[in-house]
Amino acid sequence: MIKRLCGLLLSVAARRWPARLRDEMLTEWRAELHATPGTLRRWRYAASLATSRPHRQPALVAAPGRNPAHAVLSFLLIAGLPAAYLPFAVSWTSAYSVDTIAWQTWAAAASIVAAVVLGLGCARLTTGVTQLIRPTFVPLWTIGIALAVLLVWPLAEGRLPDRATVIDLSCWALSAVVLCTLAARVALSGRAVLSWAVVVVAGAVAFWFANMHNHLSHFSALGMEYFFDGRFLTAYVFVVAVQPLLHVNVFLLVYTHHLVRRHRPAEKAVPSQPATA
Repeated sequence: MIKRLCGLLLSVAARRWPARLRDEMLTEWRAELHATPGTLRRWRYAASLATSRPHRQPALVAAPGRNPAHAVLSFLLIAGLPAAYLPFAVSWTSAYSVDTIAWQTWAAAASIVAAVVLGLGCARLTTGVTQLIRPTFVPLWTIGIALAVLLVWPLAEGRLPDRATVIDLSCWALSAVVLCTLAARVALSGRAVLSWAVVVVAGAVAFWFANMHNHLSHFSALGMEYFFDGRFLTAYVFVVAVQPLLHVNVFLLVYTHHLVRRHRPAEKAVPSQPATA
């Protein structure tokens, strides 16, 4: 059974290589697999080949229209998901009671986790956009589109955004772009852990700027201590965690940074040298 599974994994790995190299690579892999002691080590060897990127293969498969299509999809995701989520979030964050506070706490935590997962998944779907936009300009692309949508959203409801909201959102966007650009530069230098640490800082700083004229910046728990036995810190964390803009902020920053980290320079075609007589 394990032998068949390893053979299947090697076949999967071989299909990711150019046709002219498949037979040669399969022969080498099978010989290496045969010489590897232990069933578990053989399975791990075959699995690693099936899931790793082929040598010198670019991260993006060259295909006409792929990169522009990814750019269009990226635009739709950035503009559409936050706009669709905000009205939905209002339905479970506009009223609280003893009967609802427990599931609302879990919903807040789940929304943050979902924002992270969604950001990672959307970045995988739209990697090609980084072939049209320089990686260090990706934060400007993502946050800029989101800012435009958030500012225009009140107009769709027939009202103008108030001055405080415009200031807060502008400061949010500026801080997010600056810190995410810094994170992108750190990521491109090969320091992945440090770059994600910068993203975490960016999330906290940008979210604070988004609430400069809000109760959150003054550390107010809005009386939610009543639901948490008078514990202010727990109540304040809850008030922060249920903020729809926090979830949108997390999604955008994770999406932006993972998009940058998935960028691979497109390989340039090397002209063949004419054979000399």
